[in-house]
Amino acid sequence: MTDVAVCGLGLMGVPVATRLAEAGFRVRVWDRTPAKAAAFAGGGGVTVAPTPAAASSGARVAVVLLSDFDAVRTVVGGPEGIAAGRPQVIAQMSTIAPQETRALAEQLPPDVQLLDSPVTGSVPQAATGRLRVLTGGDDTASAAALPVLEALGTVVPCGPLGAASALKCVLNACVSPMMALLAEGLALGDKLGLDEELLLDELERTRVGPLVVRKRAMIESGAFPADSRLRLFAKDMEVAEATAAASGARLRLAREARLLAAEAMAAGCGDLDYSALTGHVRGQKLP
Repeated sequence: MTDVAVCGLGLMGVPVATRLAEAGFRVRVWDRTPAKAAAFAGGGGVTVAPTPAAASSGARVAVVLLSDFDAVRTVVGGPEGIAAGRPQVIAQMSTIAPQETRALAEQLPPDVQLLDSPVTGSVPQAATGRLRVLTGGDDTASAAALPVLEALGTVVPCGPLGAASALKCVLNACVSPMMALLAEGLALGDKLGLDEELLLDELERTRVGPLVVRKRAMIESGAFPADSRLRLFAKDMEVAEATAAASGARLRLAREARLLAAEAMAAGCGDLDYSALTGHVRGQKLP
């Protein structure tokens, strides 16, 4: 049986670890907040490790799912970090910049390979093995990690190390501002006195349709339990902007989406689903 580590038990880490255990891997998990490991108290093919090194020791793949580069660098490095456990491959699934991905690889021992592997999709896709796993790195690391990553969804090879993070930045820069556009469109519809059901029905027939379908229940209820938190939406826009700046490009719409998200976060919406942006722009009372 193949050993796999999952470090980071946030919204995505728990369903990823559960999915891998269901696929027959022997999974060890770690999180800096021990209470988050309570989901695995009953076993179910998952054991809780006291440190990242203990989780990754002897693992073919150590999956990293953390909020930002500072967290990734801290958890991967150090005497009790993931790299100290000497897994064969570290599959770095957090959304970070391509230059940060390459910097992380330079910190690793020569016998530990890094695979750039951010994902698209959120909690429902992680739970059902329908993520798209973007991968960048050499062929040896990719081949070693492939059975593990295929259990999570469709693997999309992107090129050398950093290419997958670059693609994730571009996707975020293109897709994330659509939520800001939807929020403003719904707010305009409110001001014009349009029936919400009619408006959402017709929006489903436009280019923002898939987004409306996924988030319609939250929009209609005014409750926004997180599949993907608004504060991470804002962070992803920061990563995309920094990546663009490093390449000499500008992301005007992504910047405006980030500023709108920052406004909603200041109003207390940071831990809600990123679709709470619609409620904030529409002036709804949100927790």
